[in-house]
Amino acid sequence: MDRNANENTKFIDFIKALFFLFIVIQALIFNNAFITFGLFILLFFLEKKYLLSIILVSPIIETILIVVEGVTITKLLVIFYTFYFLYVIVKENAVIIDKKSWILLVYLFIVIFGLFNAITFGPFLSLVDWDYNAIINENFISYIPKILFSILLYSYIKIKGYNYLRDNLRYLAVLISIALIIIAVYFFITISNESSNWWNVARRFTFKGADPNNFASILSSLSIFPLYLILKSRTKREIVVGIISVALIYFSIFLTLSKGGTLTLIFSIILTFFVLSKKNVKRSFFVLSLGIIIIAILVNFEIIDFSPLYERFFGEHIYDISSFTTRRSDWWLAGIKAIKQRPILGFGGSFYAGMWINYTAYGEMFVMHSLYIEILVQYGILGLIVFLWIIVRILKDFKQLINKLNKGQLKDTIFLIPFISLLTCLFAGLSLSWQWRDLLWFFISICLGVGSLTGENIKMSNI
Repeated sequence: MDRNANENTKFIDFIKALFFLFIVIQALIFNNAFITFGLFILLFFLEKKYLLSIILVSPIIETILIVVEGVTITKLLVIFYTFYFLYVIVKENAVIIDKKSWILLVYLFIVIFGLFNAITFGPFLSLVDWDYNAIINENFISYIPKILFSILLYSYIKIKGYNYLRDNLRYLAVLISIALIIIAVYFFITISNESSNWWNVARRFTFKGADPNNFASILSSLSIFPLYLILKSRTKREIVVGIISVALIYFSIFLTLSKGGTLTLIFSIILTFFVLSKKNVKRSFFVLSLGIIIIAILVNFEIIDFSPLYERFFGEHIYDISSFTTRRSDWWLAGIKAIKQRPILGFGGSFYAGMWINYTAYGEMFVMHSLYIEILVQYGILGLIVFLWIIVRILKDFKQLINKLNKGQLKDTIFLIPFISLLTCLFAGLSLSWQWRDLLWFFISICLGVGSLTGENIKMSNI
């Protein structure tokens, strides 16, 4: 009876996994936010442990389909889960604000004040013909809801507990890896729809006009999950899934020829091996060596060619720091110079602030292309300090988690992966305006939840 019950459970889990992957496929093909949202919510009520898989896959789907405005899958999911989390919190009579969520609340207050600062004193208002509604909308539709959702997601994770979060992450590692295979295949099928010729030297491939830098960097941050399967999984099937997923993801990133995406990928690989290889040296060394050998073989047989990527980094068109950073260093310098006028509170919470500064300096409307410079420009030194305070708090939990794993106080290495993904997002943010990227705030909530629950779990086990 037990064996039959176990087989039935595995079969049901397999059907649920197939349903998840079917939703991803139809989302890419039909690009209908309402249908995809409805199917994801149905799946969630069938299997609550798919929560993180559902939340984290939607941003990459929308990046591929160039969905940034109007009704989107992510917005619908955030609205639904906001009310669902509130329902659970009220039902459980749980405390929403604790020491960790308090930091997020402080940042929320800064963002709200940044909105007031923008519509009251923003010098960039003339640039947009005093369109107050546009600034208010970007705050109330995007900025403020993201922080509120992060607080609620963190609170919900704490309510559900250690085992729920661990199981969510285990499902996520497998499901996101297979989803990334589907996304990569979709990439190869649609790759001919859009490509750009860079200085007659290299062809940059992308999804129907989608930004290759965002695409490559998001893939890099999620590629840590299949890499985890390769390095840590004990089942052959999961290792094979990880290998296929990693190979397709890395090749997809390579085809975009994104400098930022390439550097982000390298950062994620180095950090992942550094964190995960301590108690798994043999497998890590084998995987790394095999990867290098395979790349060498592919290069030798001219299956892949790194010369276009080399040209992107070191070619004749790269002659100073501005050309190397594709003018980003110019925009960063303009932002740093401008903030001297309003160092404490910044110019106001709107992406128009950075565009106004660059327009004033260079006559061109560009965002700052840096998460950190954007925060500095919009919310001043105070805003940047509070944001970095959130990250330092998370890094402290990351360090403690690594120590607990090394001492044998904790055995679930899957808890390390959200931290590596978050740090990858933050690295990508050095050259991308990712201050309100959904994936970034989702990982912030998850990491805060991991820090709280692993600490509580160890305390309970020591009693």
